Amino acid sequence: MHRKKVYNAFQINLIVFYTICFMLVPTVSIIAYIFDFHLITSANTIILIGTVLMLVVFVVGLLYLMLTKDFYKRRLKPSYQREFTITLVTSGIGVLGLGVLFLYIGGQALYVPHVIIPLGIAVFSGMYLLGNRYFNVSLLRRNKR
Repeated sequence: MHRKKVYNAFQINLIVFYTICFMLVPTVSIIAYIFDFHLITSANTIILIGTVLMLVVFVVGLLYLMLTKDFYKRRLKPSYQREFTITLVTSGIGVLGLGVLFLYIGGQALYVPHVIIPLGIAVFSGMYLLGNRYFNVSLLRRNKR
């Protein structure tokens, strides 16, 4: 019988943190697109604001993770469903945001599905692998207790 490795909370928080940081600029672009900020200001300004916000979150989050490293390295859980849900939602919003970023860099709206669908398949395939390996959460199988 093959046992799955259980990762500590620090490693899981690091994965969640990197996902949030990577998908923050697309998330800001979605917010700007919903509230029509792209009509008021340029797309470059929106991307710049998202990048600055991402850098601030990265520095503050990295400091927090390093300060609480010892505490979280000693915590183990058999599965990290809440953290996986956060990562999954962040990735989903980020994929939609990448479609909005495609519009911001001058792409035609006709081709947005051609960008979102392959990216969505790639991201959610990666999330399936991450869920099985690190978070001990299966997307396809429902475990009954």
